[in-house]
Amino acid sequence: MIHLKELGLLLTLSIVLLISACSGNGGSETKGGKKTVVLSVMTKDRFLETAVRKFEEKNQDVHIEIQEYKALEETGEGGAIEPTSMADVEKYVQSVTTQMISGKGADLILMNNLPQDKFVEKKMLVNLYDLMVKDSSFDRNALYANILKASQDGDGLYVMPLAFSLDLVRGNTELVKKANISVDRDKPWSWSQFKDVARKMKQQNEEYYNVLFTPLLFEYIEENYDQLVGQGNPNFDSDLFRNMMKEIKSMYDEGLISGGISDSGQAVFQMVGIQNPTAALTMPSDMEYYQKPSASGKKEGVPFKSIYSLGLNSKSDVQPEAWEFIKFLLSDEMQAEPDLFGLPMNKGVTDKKLNEVMQKIENGTLDLPIDKLLDGETTKKRIEEVKKLISEAGVQRSSDMKVLNIALEEFESFQSGQKSAEEVSKLIQNRVKTYLNE
Repeated sequence: MIHLKELGLLLTLSIVLLISACSGNGGSETKGGKKTVVLSVMTKDRFLETAVRKFEEKNQDVHIEIQEYKALEETGEGGAIEPTSMADVEKYVQSVTTQMISGKGADLILMNNLPQDKFVEKKMLVNLYDLMVKDSSFDRNALYANILKASQDGDGLYVMPLAFSLDLVRGNTELVKKANISVDRDKPWSWSQFKDVARKMKQQNEEYYNVLFTPLLFEYIEENYDQLVGQGNPNFDSDLFRNMMKEIKSMYDEGLISGGISDSGQAVFQMVGIQNPTAALTMPSDMEYYQKPSASGKKEGVPFKSIYSLGLNSKSDVQPEAWEFIKFLLSDEMQAEPDLFGLPMNKGVTDKKLNEVMQKIENGTLDLPIDKLLDGETTKKRIEEVKKLISEAGVQRSSDMKVLNIALEEFESFQSGQKSAEEVSKLIQNRVKTYLNE
């Protein structure tokens, strides 16, 4: 059971995999003639720290400098970690963007939550395909081609995903069957259809609920980001967005969705997806993966998020060294690291991790307190299902965190009934337009 404190830590983990701003103009010479590649992070991460140590051992002439934007702080309660606040993330995004525009950004930038479209438009990032073509030692076939393609901007790849998660829904098939409601796991469905199913469940049992780990407004905006923010022309003052807000408000008002897990055991659908091989295979046997609802209800490919997204500063004077570090992060050695959060981009490593979990399940050595653990045969079927879902991943979910925060701040006054949908949509439109024009 995940409690609110643990939920905060999970959100922090997804946020800390970011790069902060730094001073200077990229790499420089250090004593001893070493080249320095600046890797600036919002919060230090064990996977990156391990990668730096191992890379420097193999490359004595290169120094990777990690600069930390904000250290994680302990709350004093049993060593618990204080989650990174949205205000911190917003400051970080603004700082990184300002540094990059001024030409003083880090050599490598983790692009999570940063305005990637703006960086690409202003030619601040290197097209990594150009480096791949020139490097005969780089095996592009070792990576998931569909993830690379979906990560492109136009025909170029300006951000390299190191790991990713699939955006799916975990559904309690026993509760759905008990309610005599049919939901096709393999077919796409809309949020309107989801609302109808949730309402029917609620009518049969008031204890039924559904769980979201991020605000539903974020889901709507990220799915329709091109229509709402595309090309720097915001479109929030529109019926499209107003209808989204009304549908979201109705789901919250009717108690169809919750922001956290209670102890009732009546959670029907949970928007959690697949974030690592162990979680994918150790889901209780009464749970199954469903397609994630969308506004359109049309199948466009399984949505995914890049967990580590590395961009290479086009103004860096140590691009060759930075590229070598990116390649090392994608190697079998680093992709197999237990501290890598997410599904590895390296196909062989992901397959190996899935098989290792299956073996532990079969011989009873998996150290996880999970009820209704799968048997070996069911686990094999689930592995094939996970591989199929990965192969169908084709829609990357990404957005500008500042835009999301603006929308959420103003939406709260609509959700509470203080302002109309028209008023709120105009406020969001004006604020986002001002931000994008900065």
